[in-house]
Amino acid sequence: MKRVIIFLILGALIVGVVGCTPANIFGTPMYNISISSSIGGTVTTPGEGLFRYAAGTVVNLVAVPDRGYTFVSWTSNAGTIANVYAATTTITLNQNYYFVIASFHEN
Repeated sequence: MKRVIIFLILGALIVGVVGCTPANIFGTPMYNISISSSIGGTVTTPGEGLFRYAAGTVVNLVAVPDRGYTFVSWTSNAGTIANVYAATTTITLNQNYYFVIASFHEN
């Protein structure tokens, strides 16, 4: 019986935590952003990979095409990219962004 009660309590704690956005030491929610690029270039600022920032942070995005390619646009589940058609732009974090992709086209 003790095992069942412990299991139920543990389950309730897990369910309660799943819906929470972790906060930093100041209580500000923290969000993840995953940045990558298509063939033909790279994201140099902040780089490519998974990053974590406080809510409301404005992150600089810089995409650099390889020789023979041009930058096309940013694709994301975010609606806060300042200019999706500019290789140098910003994004404001107000949720988790599961993908931010710099797209390039061969000349």
